[in-house]
Amino acid sequence: MEQTLGNITHYLNLRRHEDASPDFTPCWLPVEFNASALPWTVTGGLAARRALKPLIDDVDGVFIHTLTLALLNADSFGRKPTVLSTDGTPMNKRSMRSDYGLRPEWRAQELGKRMLNRQVFARARGFVGWSNWAKQSFVDDYGCRAEDVAVIPPGIDVDRFVMPERNNEVPRILFVGGDFERKGGDLLLKVFRRRFLTKATLDLVTRSDVAAEPGVRVHNDVAPNSPALLKLYREADIFVLPTRADCFSLVCMEALASGLPVVTTKVGGIPDIVDDGATGHLLNVDDADALGDSLFELVTNPATRHRMGLLGRQAALARFDARQNARALFDFVGSRC
Repeated sequence: MEQTLGNITHYLNLRRHEDASPDFTPCWLPVEFNASALPWTVTGGLAARRALKPLIDDVDGVFIHTLTLALLNADSFGRKPTVLSTDGTPMNKRSMRSDYGLRPEWRAQELGKRMLNRQVFARARGFVGWSNWAKQSFVDDYGCRAEDVAVIPPGIDVDRFVMPERNNEVPRILFVGGDFERKGGDLLLKVFRRRFLTKATLDLVTRSDVAAEPGVRVHNDVAPNSPALLKLYREADIFVLPTRADCFSLVCMEALASGLPVVTTKVGGIPDIVDDGATGHLLNVDDADALGDSLFELVTNPATRHRMGLLGRQAALARFDARQNARALFDFVGSRC
């Protein structure tokens, strides 16, 4: 299990619910990220290889999350049935490279990597994609059979999030995004200044260096799943994430579970999370006018906020419960191994 960003939360949730499937006993191998001059595909893959090698003869099957860790372990796929897991394939992520600070790939690089991945994927027994967006790429870009790809979102601990009675006289807008610009925080701040200074307040949870200003509170030291973050979800009225690049979004699921209408963008697998017009709004990237109009509807209409929030809470319970999704994941892996 790769230990980076949201993958850490996914790993911890799976460990917390490992008793959800009584049919097998997991042996967990967390692979910690270490900065290096070499690509993470190399250092992470080698670390996964070292961890797996002494156990490969004693297990019945292997589950690898993410694809980054899989490329240097393809030789083990023939020894034990293996299921690969990801929030998005390399082809999914190709258009997002610049947003993540990566250089564009030459056409030859792209074709070479796709050929290599197709060869690796052909040896796997099954695949787990976090979204239909990821599944479609497995099928269309890498020739995998649709029946071999299960769509299973990571899930969240829905019991930690509640939908309280909200009675804020001035609506509170919440943004949670470590990378402020990639997550669209700069766009949200501009729209807020222009249209909502006297109509709402804005809470920004981010690792980036952003200054507080009238109507805007900045929270730089709020950890995932922390009491401070749970409190911000309870106190908010609207959740906004106008992200420019994301494969999936745990915070959008957390907002739904907290009974908040979610305003976000149509990138990656996020359309699987938010039902446009029902549990929130899905916007085009960098559409400031649509962002402002969607927020105006929610800021000025408590009944709409409550209706969308209630539907969002119901959706989170039905589709994103970590224990239910862990059981689905374990059952799929068990069926392939």
